[in-house]
Amino acid sequence: MKVKELIQLRLANQGLTSAEVSTWAADVVSHFGAMQAQDYPMAKWAVGMRMQQASDKDIEMCVNSGEIIRTHILRPTWHFVSRKDIRWMMELSAPYVKIKSQYVNKQVGLTDEIFKKVWKMIEVELANDHNLTKEDLTERLLKKKIKVEGLLATQLLIRAELEMRICSGVRKANKITYALFESRVPNSEKLSKKDSLVKLASIYFKSRGPATIKDFMWWSGLNMTDAKYGVSGLGENLISASIDGVRYLYFESDSFPKKQVSALLPSFDEYMVGYSESRGIAFPPDIEKSFLGNGIFKPIVLSDNTIVGTWKRVDREPFVEIQFLEDHRKYSGVNISQQRFKSFSGKAEEENHK
Repeated sequence: MKVKELIQLRLANQGLTSAEVSTWAADVVSHFGAMQAQDYPMAKWAVGMRMQQASDKDIEMCVNSGEIIRTHILRPTWHFVSRKDIRWMMELSAPYVKIKSQYVNKQVGLTDEIFKKVWKMIEVELANDHNLTKEDLTERLLKKKIKVEGLLATQLLIRAELEMRICSGVRKANKITYALFESRVPNSEKLSKKDSLVKLASIYFKSRGPATIKDFMWWSGLNMTDAKYGVSGLGENLISASIDGVRYLYFESDSFPKKQVSALLPSFDEYMVGYSESRGIAFPPDIEKSFLGNGIFKPIVLSDNTIVGTWKRVDREPFVEIQFLEDHRKYSGVNISQQRFKSFSGKAEEENHK
């Protein structure tokens, strides 16, 4: 396999060659298992751009209905995860995230005893008022003489998410709220750890392959032993290809599409953040990665499968400002991508009503 072929197949599995992983936002998220979502507006675009026709409001509706949950899972950062997947995935990943959170918890003085005490208070508040912001909850805890300064409030809420006590609720005045987990997530069949490992590996390589075991370990937050177990459970369904001595895995059933991808990728998109060891294979040669924010921290522009620049949202026509790596060149598909983002964000509708 050549690098160009790997990139083409990866883009296809990422849902970027057809822009129609599904017509429903929650199904897009389920295809990926989890999608990084600390930048909320960009995370909505990450979902919407993989649908044939979607608007920001469509994704918002799925978040408010609870079909898409925004929570800390896999790694100690925000992710979108579908309601139907969150139980088994949280049961699998929470122990690993807790280990990664131990240092910060110790620094802020969060112990199991404190958490159990505070959780009972949070439960009462959310039982009475179903959707409360972080500010609402901290204010009420302060009234009960509970310390919430610095990172303590954040770590308390993350811990409550990991224990499946709370999850995202209905957004209130453009602010994130929390709700009781059991009020938003229905019961589902319990999976064994072994079955969960194999299922997570299957989701990862179907949505992000070709990729390496180290890539999977990074994305999932698993240790190497468990990551390897999950991969081994897929057996001969996975095949491998080597490039420069690195072994990439992908499903035998994967097919190589002919279509080239041009797109405006959001910051923290899974096309970049879903990998560690092999993230750099998507970068053009001789390009300083810091200019591109390592492909993670800055939204990037794709033209014919190649990273050609960065972009940001602006308030004037065409509502997208692009900084190309080579200003004098013309890149195919970029204008269409701009119009697509304009339509998604509602700017096209605003223009029509002026």
